[in-house]
Amino acid sequence: MHELALSRSIVDLVTDRARAERFRTVTRVTVAVGVAAGVDPAALRFCWDVVAEETTARGAELVIAEVPLGARCRSCGHDFEPGAVLARCPACGRPGVELVRGRELRVLSFDGE
Repeated sequence: MHELALSRSIVDLVTDRARAERFRTVTRVTVAVGVAAGVDPAALRFCWDVVAEETTARGAELVIAEVPLGARCRSCGHDFEPGAVLARCPACGRPGVELVRGRELRVLSFDGE
């Protein structure tokens, strides 16, 4: 379950930054998770609670903003939201699209006191 390692990395990143900003506690963390990132949001939430337990992020809410797939056709440049990772361009019908959104895992923000 790589969500445990991901949760640990997020907690470390946020608590280090919170310490630098002189926060006593972290109350909420918002992350963007792409639908093609290979991350199970439920497992990430479960692991979050476990790894945050002994940190300044203990009890912090983890908000997951799901990022849909976004693609660009390599042939005609059309941007669209495909229904699957492997898709044809709806404008020109050609295969070979480039995913430009939906694979990310990024900390967007955190709140604290």
